[in-house]
Amino acid sequence: MVLGADRILELIEKGVKVEAPDAGMTVKPLVEGLSESQVAGIEGTTVDLRAGAFFRPVSPARLHNDARVTPKVECVADIERADRFYTIKPGEYLLAQTIETVNLPEWLFAYLSERTTMFRSGLYLASTFISPNYQGRLTCGVTNLCDHEVEIELGFRILVCAFFEISGKAVPYRGVWQGERVSTDGEVERPF
Repeated sequence: MVLGADRILELIEKGVKVEAPDAGMTVKPLVEGLSESQVAGIEGTTVDLRAGAFFRPVSPARLHNDARVTPKVECVADIERADRFYTIKPGEYLLAQTIETVNLPEWLFAYLSERTTMFRSGLYLASTFISPNYQGRLTCGVTNLCDHEVEIELGFRILVCAFFEISGKAVPYRGVWQGERVSTDGEVERPF
């Protein structure tokens, strides 16, 4: 069952129990780093998430059954560096990372999707499910499918995130993408 706005707000305010780095449990807000206007704007069943940084893949990938190498990336814009705008060129592919951090307990998973303003402007966002126990910023792919440039201000709302209760027991996420990680940055990884 998808969480409604009232339940999302409750879990942001009161927090959820999640695994702590020391293998204990701690309580954190469901979503951290939201602005007051974002909290006030929660409606229906989703929370809006903002672009905090853009990264460009700059090397090849190798995705084999026994090893994974995702591209090295270079940061082309970051709100924490006080970058304000980035212009996405036609055909350009980037990885976007959110400003916000999500903290999923073992009984919730989340789904990301692009805000309609994005596809109306010619930007396609590749997103995915977020597994229970994931904690960190979120990363999605962004491609400009148009023949014109799209200027985007860092801090602009690009994604919506919906939260779903899990029926039964889930296997908590313990993968390599936990936290702030955007790429393996050209390094071979195994196991994954």
